[in-house]
Amino acid sequence: MLLILYIPLISASYLYENSTLITQTLFYEREGNPMYNLSVLTTQESYNQLDIKIEDLEKRQFHIPSEMEPFKSIYNDIVNPIEYSHYDYETLIDESPFKFNVIRVDTQETILSLFDIIVSELYSEFTVKIPTKYFFGLGERNQKGFRFKEGIYTLMAKDVPQLLEDGKQPGKGVYSSHPVYLMRERSGKYHVLFFKNSSPMDVVYKEDKLTFKYIGGILQLKLFLGDYDPETAVKLYHSYLGGWALHPFWAMGYHHSRWPIKSSEKLKEYVHNHKENDIPIDTIWSDIDYMNDRQIFSVDETRFHKSDFEEIQNQLGVNYIPIIDVAVGVKYGKQDKGFREGINLDIFLRSPNTGQRFRGNVWPGSSYFPDFFHPNCSTYWRTMIKHLYQSTNFSGLWIDMNEPTNFCDGECDLQSGGDKWNSTMDYTDINEDYKNNHIRFPYIPGVSPLEKMTLPPNLYHYGKYLHKDVHNLYGLQESYETYQAQKEIGKPLPFIISRSTFPGSGHFTQHWEGDNEASYTFLYLSVGSTMQFNIFGIPMVGADVCGFLDNTTPNLCARWVQLGSLYPFFRNHNNDRAKDQEFYSLGQDVYQAARRNIKLRYSIIKWYYSLFLRSNHTGTIFRPVFFEFNDDVNLFKDEVLDTQFLIGDELIATPILIENQTIRKAYFPKAYWYHFLSGSRLQKQEDPGLEHFIVCKYTDYVPLYIRGGSIILQQNITNVRSIKDLKNHFHAVIAIGEKDSFGTMIDLDEFSDQKILEKCDQSNCILNVNFSIQENKAEFTIVRADNGKPASYPLFINRLKIYGLSPSQNIKCSSNKIVECSYSNDNTFPYISIIELNEGIGLEFGETTDIFKLTLQFS
Repeated sequence: MLLILYIPLISASYLYENSTLITQTLFYEREGNPMYNLSVLTTQESYNQLDIKIEDLEKRQFHIPSEMEPFKSIYNDIVNPIEYSHYDYETLIDESPFKFNVIRVDTQETILSLFDIIVSELYSEFTVKIPTKYFFGLGERNQKGFRFKEGIYTLMAKDVPQLLEDGKQPGKGVYSSHPVYLMRERSGKYHVLFFKNSSPMDVVYKEDKLTFKYIGGILQLKLFLGDYDPETAVKLYHSYLGGWALHPFWAMGYHHSRWPIKSSEKLKEYVHNHKENDIPIDTIWSDIDYMNDRQIFSVDETRFHKSDFEEIQNQLGVNYIPIIDVAVGVKYGKQDKGFREGINLDIFLRSPNTGQRFRGNVWPGSSYFPDFFHPNCSTYWRTMIKHLYQSTNFSGLWIDMNEPTNFCDGECDLQSGGDKWNSTMDYTDINEDYKNNHIRFPYIPGVSPLEKMTLPPNLYHYGKYLHKDVHNLYGLQESYETYQAQKEIGKPLPFIISRSTFPGSGHFTQHWEGDNEASYTFLYLSVGSTMQFNIFGIPMVGADVCGFLDNTTPNLCARWVQLGSLYPFFRNHNNDRAKDQEFYSLGQDVYQAARRNIKLRYSIIKWYYSLFLRSNHTGTIFRPVFFEFNDDVNLFKDEVLDTQFLIGDELIATPILIENQTIRKAYFPKAYWYHFLSGSRLQKQEDPGLEHFIVCKYTDYVPLYIRGGSIILQQNITNVRSIKDLKNHFHAVIAIGEKDSFGTMIDLDEFSDQKILEKCDQSNCILNVNFSIQENKAEFTIVRADNGKPASYPLFINRLKIYGLSPSQNIKCSSNKIVECSYSNDNTFPYISIIELNEGIGLEFGETTDIFKLTLQFS
């Protein structure tokens, strides 16, 4: 029942303890009838973290249940915080009209004003006044541009491919809901605000105000105050979410998928074709083709043979990932194991109209949907994943259609069908507790009916949770159960790609950006989307390279492989109606661009993976450039925000994203910058930030530049067909900056999931690589980051490529390993020095008690 649409504030009472506001109770009245009594509870969870919770005193509104999984594993709400002597914030309340203000103490800037609060059973809203227009987040949306722009935006997980965000109704949110943003304050400091609510919602952005309109749940805001480094606030948010999951090393390699690949023989053929064309590949994927008549958890064993899966993984050395949709087809009844187990455990959702099992329609036809709130659903989901593993020996899993998607708008016509299951009464038992009346909403986020292509909002989940309140949690719950199932079958580092996500999903899963379009628009917007999900706490993310829907073109695919080779998650995938887009099937330009850029990725892939390890489950990898140069206002221009990015803090990429372009302008902030492959210096530290013209043909390497003061250990990738072919032989690319140069590498001899878990995730396996210059000599050292001791496993450095080193007539080398080296300089400006180490440098545990040190003497 709708209780209120607008309620004027009549009076307010406050409870203070030691001059700190503990509780504020608001009494509302309309036409003499008492309405919700609200409590406003602020919890100073830390000196830089504040929780604001507004709910009715009788707790009738939905709240995400913290006592059950997966929520208790991720949301680190602090109930009894310790007291600090200093807080970065203070709160101030205006009583008439009510306004809740948060002020940053050191700058005295009001960074959050909360007002115009309306609370009712079926409609609530609040407004926040924001300090600047520079904020980023509130997804998932296919928006061409990284910065949030004025408009009205819907956050509701929906399967709406190719839908472009324009800030207008009807709503155009897609697969995930992330009601969180990163804000740059007027002072240049940053904070993250998370609205902890899983209801469908609209966010209206106009001038300096954001209004959130939603249809259920409490108003709970989590505020994380950082500093001038935006990464600080983002890391606080990620820590609150429990941190993101570490993926296996092999997942950094190239992934290939195609809908359809109709047999395991064809899977092997695709792998062979990549290897024969000298294109590295580490994972082959199956869409729904491998299933028996699209029944999830089944395998069509007449076309897909277990012996082939074993050959793919053991003889061909490639990983295998199949798709799992979420809906269970009913047409085979109990002949199908997924259906039979679900009936026996009674875990399928039920209809609010009849109390029978809710029937939707997905790829297998008439379908039931698991209820992840049901206590038996964990047993069901994990049992079925183990069953699929026995048939395929999969390396990881791809979970799709988990918004959840339903091809009917709500429940399919109960009178249609004629499926086999209709005649079997034990499948149609009724549970009266699940019946529920239709809900008449005074406001519908996104305008379109809430049940459009999904489940009805009045459907009950186990525990009497309405679907309207938990819709956006469905993908998160499935991700958790899939993660736990992989753990139970012995996967040390479960790898999952999920389409639907919610804050905290990154603790269990990775993400791809859904069913994109083969167009320059989707190529362009993928940069912003990938950076968004790094902020959201899912850094292992990427878009389908060359586009999933429609036919790609050779030029588009060449540009996309240049960009995509730098995504954290790098996969080529397209649909059953599009032409082939394997890189070797689109002509010589695409083939050359693919070989070059994929091999470039593999040459730095161990360094790239070290970024995830050194971040220790929090923070961003694929990042906006302003994350390292916050005081440069030019970096907040849309043409920079949308088209340039950092990988770690060492590399900046400037891909070409516009059709028919081969030259672009790119802005480089104040620093030394060198072309990563050639070593040519773009600008010096004393130069201001400058624009440069970048030339990139369709067959070229992606434009990539290394920052002065950085070291990247790169590998020779001749004859490399997968990450298993990479040895521990490197050459060091050293970019001279103002001070010492620094980099990281991984102290392992082999990169199995188990070894990474033990040595890197549960311990520290990072090596610090340093190059320092003092007058006429330089020192190059490699030590363990945790204790400053030598590396534990063999590591071979064959060459130093030093960018920006002043020329020298001669360089002498000395170390505890080798004393001879050869030196060359190409005598061009800037100076690029190549130092070849005659026999390589080996670092082996126990071979020396000293740290590795190479001294260069200039004369």
